[in-house]
Amino acid sequence: MKKIYDWIKKYPFILVLVIILLFFTPFAIFSPGESRKRAIVLAIGLDKIEDKYEISLLTFIPTPNQEFTESNSVISGIGSSISEAVFDAQLTLGKNIGLSHAKTTVVNEKMLEEDITSSLDYLSRIASLSENTVFICTNSSAKDLLLATSSLEENLGLKLDQLISYNSNEVYTMDTSLEAFYRGYYSPQKSSIIGYIEHVKEDEQNQTSSQDNSQSNSQSESQSGGASGEQSGGDENSSSQSAVKQSNSSSQSEQKSLTEKDKQRGSISGQSEILNIGEAVVLREGKKVAMLDIDNINSLKLLTNKKSFDTIKITDVKYEQDKAFDMAFTIKNKQVAIKTDFQNGVPMFIINLNLGVQLSEIDTKGEEFKEESQFTQITQEIDAKIQNVLKNEFVKALKILRDSKADVIGVYEKFYRSNRKDFLKFLNNLDDKDDYLNNIVFVMNFKIQSDG
Repeated sequence: MKKIYDWIKKYPFILVLVIILLFFTPFAIFSPGESRKRAIVLAIGLDKIEDKYEISLLTFIPTPNQEFTESNSVISGIGSSISEAVFDAQLTLGKNIGLSHAKTTVVNEKMLEEDITSSLDYLSRIASLSENTVFICTNSSAKDLLLATSSLEENLGLKLDQLISYNSNEVYTMDTSLEAFYRGYYSPQKSSIIGYIEHVKEDEQNQTSSQDNSQSNSQSESQSGGASGEQSGGDENSSSQSAVKQSNSSSQSEQKSLTEKDKQRGSISGQSEILNIGEAVVLREGKKVAMLDIDNINSLKLLTNKKSFDTIKITDVKYEQDKAFDMAFTIKNKQVAIKTDFQNGVPMFIINLNLGVQLSEIDTKGEEFKEESQFTQITQEIDAKIQNVLKNEFVKALKILRDSKADVIGVYEKFYRSNRKDFLKFLNNLDDKDDYLNNIVFVMNFKIQSDG
């Protein structure tokens, strides 16, 4: 006994460890699992039905199986406020709700008609919703999108955060997380940008398909010739996006998708489709003020140093005497330098772009083509056409931001940092300080060179 006492006296930490194990081990073995008391929420959907709020929770349900697949369920709660809706969802689940694992927050487009922060306030401050959650908008109800996502994961193993991860990392001009939304909301610009996913139900698909077919039939009756419209391949961004099946309802809709937007669709059990075509919603003071399509976003992305593989299409490039080809170039590398200045009291936002482009496609239009080294070089004609395309697309995107008074490209911040005194004087002379984008001159300078 004395030897044991001496040994314990020599190593007292061993005794402490044994006491801890004896005390806590029974509780650890016989206490119920945390998942029995708390539901793990993977995604949140917010809808408003008349004067009621509905919160939908894509919840992980621990289920033993041999296929290593997750079992998810969508649980909803309704109340006159978000807090009441959360409480109602907890009663349905019979568990407390844990939002720290939520990777996606979805809101219905109609909720953006009013300041969305009043609805997000409870979730972000009280319910501990992570600010890293991806914040997106959908045209249908958020609940329907989560139900479709649950089916999508069950059939294809594709999760909602995976469906939009390509856009959030590569396409959008800035971060689309909840934190980024709040950062824009409380900034002087009061503007932010969030992702957009379209959810189309089966009956809507059938209606669209029948309309396309009827339009195609009426056009075929009215036209005596069989001329077909020119088709151009979808750009590399839209072909790379997180989707599963390309829509092909009719020949006319195929041509439209090729010439306008190469929409790729995720089919869900033959009942609905999730469309992720890189669109985004522009918010000002928490309300939707504009929509940006993939072309607008690619144009605004020119102002960032994000690596991109955007495709630039130019037409009627002269070859020999009577031949003219359409060509496509891919931006392989990019260097952006932005300078702000005042010239005669006029604010100038100067964008200097150094682009390395590579020829990716030539449309010969049926003509015989002999490949020559001149097409791997940037001629004066090609340089001028590329600049013209990029400037025109940027002007279109800038017009949307000007009309909505939404500065999501950091113009205010850059002027405030570099020319604070002159910029504040400029703002004070405006009748509407929020309309400063319409009173700033944008200048784009290009240096285009061949990259490969």
